[in-house]
Amino acid sequence: MIGSNRGALAACLVLALGCGGGSSSSPPPSPPPSAHTAAELGPMCDRYYERERACVDEYLAALLDVRVEYDMPAGIAAEVERDGRDAVLARMRPEWERDTTPENTDRICRAMETQIPADQVERLLAQSKKCDAEADCAGFAACTVGTQRSYIQSGAPPH
Repeated sequence: MIGSNRGALAACLVLALGCGGGSSSSPPPSPPPSAHTAAELGPMCDRYYERERACVDEYLAALLDVRVEYDMPAGIAAEVERDGRDAVLARMRPEWERDTTPENTDRICRAMETQIPADQVERLLAQSKKCDAEADCAGFAACTVGTQRSYIQSGAPPH
């Protein structure tokens, strides 16, 4: 019922790739040439997971809050009401630990280096830099989960 956290950053990046601009039928203007490359996304992803591990309690709490807000996965709001927030957080922790083993996150981060289109690199690095700049775990967690908000709301399965 809780839903997997597998590939939270990858899910965030899928969301970032899927979010378009306005409703105009003309294509968006081409971004200026990037000073960065997709190869930089892997180390960014490694830093993300390192910080998420250091801030796991705050991250899971922020993630649960957004999931309850949108009831995604369906029924999680009732689960929290029935069992209590602390009990649901306790069940989320082992899933998070399983899904974010160094082997799993390394696989996710190495894939990012080759699978993210070049026109998304600058925006993703800027988004990461903004969250990295948060001095405390609560700010980092709010920032990173905030980047996942639309993805969570959509109910799309984790990647």
